[in-house]
Amino acid sequence: MNKQRGPSILLKVILVILSLGIWYLYERWKKVQKNKQELIVLLPQIEKATVEFNPYFSGSRYFANYDYLQLKSRHTGLLSRIPKDYPSYNLTEQEFKIVDCFASLHRNIEKTRSDYNQAFTKSETDRYRSFFSKLEKYPLSDEQMRAVVSEEDNNLVIAGAGTGKTTTISAKIAYLLDKKLATPEELLVISFTNAAVEEMFDRTLRFCGKDSGVDRVTFRTFNSFGNQVVRHCNPHPKQIAFEGKDYKAKAFLQQSFDLLFKTDEDFQSRAINFLAFFNRPVKDEFEFNSAAEFKMHQQSQRCISLNGIEVKSMEELQIANFLYLHQVDFEYESLFPMEREDRNAEFRDYAPDFYLPGYDIYHEHYGIDRNGDVPDWFSTKPPFQTAREYYHHGMNWKQHIHEKYGTRLIKTYSYQSYDGSMLRSLKTRLSSFGVLLRKRKPEEIIATLKKTENFEGFIGLIYTFLNLMKSGGITPGQLRTEDMEQRFSVFLDVFTPLFRAYEQKLRDTGSIDFNDMVNYATSYIENGKYQKTYKYILVDEFQDMSQGRYALLNTLKKTNPAAKLYAVGDDWQSVYRFNGSDVSIIGRFSDHFGATAHNQILQTYRFNTEILQVSSTFIQKNPIQLRKKLSSPFDASFPAFALVPVDLRRMKKAEIDLYLFDRINQLLSGISQKANIFLIGRYNHNIPTDLAELKKMHPNLRISFHTAHGSKGLTCDYAILLGLDSGIFGFPSEIADDPVLDYLLEDSGSYDNAEERRLFYVAMTRARHKVYLMYNKRNPSKFVRELKSDHEIEILQEM
Repeated sequence: MNKQRGPSILLKVILVILSLGIWYLYERWKKVQKNKQELIVLLPQIEKATVEFNPYFSGSRYFANYDYLQLKSRHTGLLSRIPKDYPSYNLTEQEFKIVDCFASLHRNIEKTRSDYNQAFTKSETDRYRSFFSKLEKYPLSDEQMRAVVSEEDNNLVIAGAGTGKTTTISAKIAYLLDKKLATPEELLVISFTNAAVEEMFDRTLRFCGKDSGVDRVTFRTFNSFGNQVVRHCNPHPKQIAFEGKDYKAKAFLQQSFDLLFKTDEDFQSRAINFLAFFNRPVKDEFEFNSAAEFKMHQQSQRCISLNGIEVKSMEELQIANFLYLHQVDFEYESLFPMEREDRNAEFRDYAPDFYLPGYDIYHEHYGIDRNGDVPDWFSTKPPFQTAREYYHHGMNWKQHIHEKYGTRLIKTYSYQSYDGSMLRSLKTRLSSFGVLLRKRKPEEIIATLKKTENFEGFIGLIYTFLNLMKSGGITPGQLRTEDMEQRFSVFLDVFTPLFRAYEQKLRDTGSIDFNDMVNYATSYIENGKYQKTYKYILVDEFQDMSQGRYALLNTLKKTNPAAKLYAVGDDWQSVYRFNGSDVSIIGRFSDHFGATAHNQILQTYRFNTEILQVSSTFIQKNPIQLRKKLSSPFDASFPAFALVPVDLRRMKKAEIDLYLFDRINQLLSGISQKANIFLIGRYNHNIPTDLAELKKMHPNLRISFHTAHGSKGLTCDYAILLGLDSGIFGFPSEIADDPVLDYLLEDSGSYDNAEERRLFYVAMTRARHKVYLMYNKRNPSKFVRELKSDHEIEILQEM
């Protein structure tokens, strides 16, 4: 009986499943029929919505992302009513075509827009070729024309040195006005300097003519535009602090430092701590890849103690300054008095790092980590297999010598420097040996500190950091963290009171600085108090964008959602970090602003192929710089670079001035007549003595001096780069690339001397024909050594 019930139950289960399946298929069929009928009812709306795409594919306009978003917003409800499985609805061919055309337009919009815009750009360039050819003496290049007709929501034009950035922006304005895409009043054109703004206006006026309405276009610097907004929104605007002059702001910071140092013991202690021990970063020897790399780093950063003794590393500099500040006399690397029997080939000239003659104490500082390891690039000698074995053999030998001669030895280690315990350990050891530590008087210390070349750079660093911080709308308290790096913590200890004094000065005088002005303008625009609308925002020299200016632009875009941003710049020439410039903004443009059309203008008409090749190779060693391949129609007819070594050994300043004057005069005598000559220095103090005399001696040459920053945007026939030496005020400058600035800038300081490399690139690319590189052969810049290593460059000897 049980055997008969089994098949019966199975049959029932099968029947139930079949019934459910049939029911499901029937219900699904009914739903499809219902959806199909509803879809058929929608066909007139779908056809009408599809027609709305036609103007954007007409070939008369660029199809921008914002345009599509407006369409998509209008079509969202309709799209949601089209079932995803409509292809299975057995629609008629015509019905399916109507639905699928509409759905496909939205589904494939990115590729469709891209294909269309490429075709449009080509046809628009051809249509306007005659128009563009008449703007300048030379017609715009195809690269420039493509960049001009690009009309995406955001447009980034990367234009290399000498490729015509200003021409491109002025041509863009001419195009917009000619095609009536905007009225003059709907254009906002911004750059960073008054000279750049004036040049753009003059060129645009020349392109468009007096009756075009160009005089109604808003041409402004960022500061001027910020001032315009603030004055419009605040009937009682504040005055500009320190008359807007950097040197007056720095002078105030210097005065504030002096006052705090005299009246505040806590500040006094912190200032001495930073200036004596942390004024320059200590780079871990384990970070270097080779002895040559370490040597190059050491040569680029001379380590001179407060009492004028040059030592070999920053760690030894900290030790030397500690001894000086505590009035402990010392000798650096003086020979140890060994008997002949203890001398050998390896250590015959044993000179301990420090000797304290008043106490007959020697001090060795060893470059090992906590595990006793040494950097990989340390050398070894047979019979030792590793650098570690060889180094420890030396340490043991030195220990043996001191034990044999009964001398007292203090030891410190590199790992103590990294964890901040080195000077505490040294103090403990000195005290245990009876060394009297007496702090020098503060007035004596500050007088000594002010004589060092580091001090001027310190005030400059304070001011640069202040600008960057205020540009980003940050306060010192927001930068403090529990695990912050020691040097940065010590820097903030000194910076914070100076920042407070600076802000108090602004409050007392009822004034604001340029950072405040831009930030206030951003706030007024965001709050709707400034309601002027723009269709286009055009920005020149975009690589110099700061976080504060970026916030202003971003707010303008948000309050003018239909406005297009047109930015032209060259990340290779981003050199205003000290004014808040953050190169990562142009490097990650689309991340910041959204849908972007990228164009490049890479044909330079400024310099020859050799200058192009050498300078491009040099700048692109930094991996964060955007990759690009410039071209030039001019071949070099003679060597485009020349190294000019000078020997300044044991010369007094007057002798150095005369020597450099004669050397420059020799170079000028060899240059063809009627040439334009730039003498370019990293700082104003690089200007040659008796420049006026040089001009008189060469009346057929147009000779002028420029700082590397001041030369940006200018062109000459020949450039003579001066003072290419190592040091605080060398080139690269050790101040401009200080790591504390990296706490306020995104990605821009991760490569050694990143900012200075870009500045050196600017200096190298001013000349059409030739660049002379003048340097002290006993202390050459790391950039000079790099160029000598990477390229075959002629070396000019003295005549």
